[in-house]
Amino acid sequence: MKNNTFNFYVVRTWLTPAFIVRVQKQLSILCIVYLAILTSACQMTAPTVNDSKSYSLYYLGLKNSTPEEILTKEKSLKILLKNKVRDDDVFIQGKLILIYSLSNSSLHNPYKAKRLLNEYLLAGDNITKENFAFIMMLRDQLNSQLHLLASQKASSEICEKDSDEHHLLIEKLQQQLKLLKQIDRNINERG
Repeated sequence: MKNNTFNFYVVRTWLTPAFIVRVQKQLSILCIVYLAILTSACQMTAPTVNDSKSYSLYYLGLKNSTPEEILTKEKSLKILLKNKVRDDDVFIQGKLILIYSLSNSSLHNPYKAKRLLNEYLLAGDNITKENFAFIMMLRDQLNSQLHLLASQKASSEICEKDSDEHHLLIEKLQQQLKLLKQIDRNINERG
């Protein structure tokens, strides 16, 4: 009989709301600890950029290069592209775009850079997000440069046209002045 009383006591204790609440709290704490253990095993750092294929790092390297080094880099990249030595032709073309976009370089040619950039965007299937963002910023910069160059060319043409018109006007005035001097001499000789 004592055994039945004990069983009844255990069942009654387990089925009380206080006991259920205590078990729920312990299970919640256990789940939180388990989640903390699982998440601590995950790496929480940002993915690293492959430095060897980062346009921003290559551009910084170009900015610190001498003109001779830039010329050497351009020649070697052209050779790599021509000979198809490597599989990453798109990345090599991106490096050439950066060289031609470099404003303080003797190789600065925004027209060539923009042409290569358009080809690059058509061929570049596997461009990383970081490089794509850098290339889009470069595209905007090149578009601005080309717009400014076109405006400058138009202004130069207008100035040249105005200058030519002024020269013609001055020549006409000089001819009229000579004619007036000739008339004045003729009047003085007669008079």
